[in-house]
Amino acid sequence: MTDFLGKGLSFPFRFSPRTGGTAVSSSTSFHPDHIHESITQILGTRLGERIHRPDFGSRLHELVFEPNDRILKALLRQYISQALRRWEPRIRVTSIAFDDNPVVTDQNRLDVHMHYSIIATNTEANFVYPFYRQPPT
Repeated sequence: MTDFLGKGLSFPFRFSPRTGGTAVSSSTSFHPDHIHESITQILGTRLGERIHRPDFGSRLHELVFEPNDRILKALLRQYISQALRRWEPRIRVTSIAFDDNPVVTDQNRLDVHMHYSIIATNTEANFVYPFYRQPPT
């Protein structure tokens, strides 16, 4: 039974047709997908962006103009860990790494590889979050 992983509105919000008719309903996501969508929402939301919950989100947007160096990576680790520890209680982040291969390195995009365990089942999972130092074009 995996009900503890949750079910909720999918992110980004969208509509999907109901089977057997023309009515539409909001799409929902289940279990691991719901956790990944939650991580995306947490890391992609600036502190103060939500009116009724100004402390929700992360500080990642503060790093947009920082040089792509080891200091940026250390701050990314810290801000991601803080935000997920506070806002995603279903998981425990076990490691955060970066793809430093010069062949695939884009100076404006840094892929953050997160490994985490789902606390209730002690199941290992991973997620890649693309951090853009400048808005993607």
